[in-house]
Amino acid sequence: MDFLDRTRPILEESGLAILRQKEVALAGLGGVGGGVFLALVRCGVTRFRLAEKGIFDPPDMNRQAAAFGTTMDRPKLDVYMELARSINPGLKMVPYPDGINAGNLNEFLDGVHAYVAVIDAEKGEEVKRMTPAMQERHHIPVFTCGAVGFGAIMVNFAPDGMKGDEFWTIARKGDSGGGLLPSVMQRDFCKPVMERVEQGLSADVVPTTAIGGLAANILLAGEVLAYFLADTGLMERAPVFAPEYVVLDIMTQRLTVADINRPGQGIARSTGRRNI
Repeated sequence: MDFLDRTRPILEESGLAILRQKEVALAGLGGVGGGVFLALVRCGVTRFRLAEKGIFDPPDMNRQAAAFGTTMDRPKLDVYMELARSINPGLKMVPYPDGINAGNLNEFLDGVHAYVAVIDAEKGEEVKRMTPAMQERHHIPVFTCGAVGFGAIMVNFAPDGMKGDEFWTIARKGDSGGGLLPSVMQRDFCKPVMERVEQGLSADVVPTTAIGGLAANILLAGEVLAYFLADTGLMERAPVFAPEYVVLDIMTQRLTVADINRPGQGIARSTGRRNI
């Protein structure tokens, strides 16, 4: 028996073989990235590049997978690598303890199969500006997701599709500025919760919950697998890429796939219901 005994019937040996060959560059091991990383490890992905320079502190304990009293004041990267090796000692992990920056982003992405970019919304602006050009250079998908209240919003970018700069320009068109999300996206979440989120932001607190973090973990890890296992017969749909994006709100029990070019309209596909 091994840790994949209950995963193997679902992904089959053929799927696990594919996952063992894929390398994921993961920037940020916080409330979203840390959970996504461990989920991918538990699903059989074995090769990672991990960028994180943060240290655990008490506010992390409301949502981050490896934040406990015993891990306070420890580097997040060290803790997550230890946890991952305790699940699968055969992992190949390349650490970037200084995080990613303009000087190492090209190296970080060179040769990987997917980039999971989950740097905090208020950090890494230079890297985020560089990402569309780097995505073109390395021809890789970019996966992003953020926890929002009791839910999450996921926006991913295909190698040959719409890039992040274009997507967010369209999303913020007509907005007066400010706010956690563009107004076209905020309305997909529970309104009273979003009002409380905005009140927290005005007091210089970024409000989060464990539920929102877990929702983001689920969406993002599942989408990476959907991409890696596309066309294998193991997945019933293609991954969602911009201009489409996904909103999951546990408070309203609603999952919506929307198109940034058609705000306010859920998208139905032949693969099944897209607005629940």
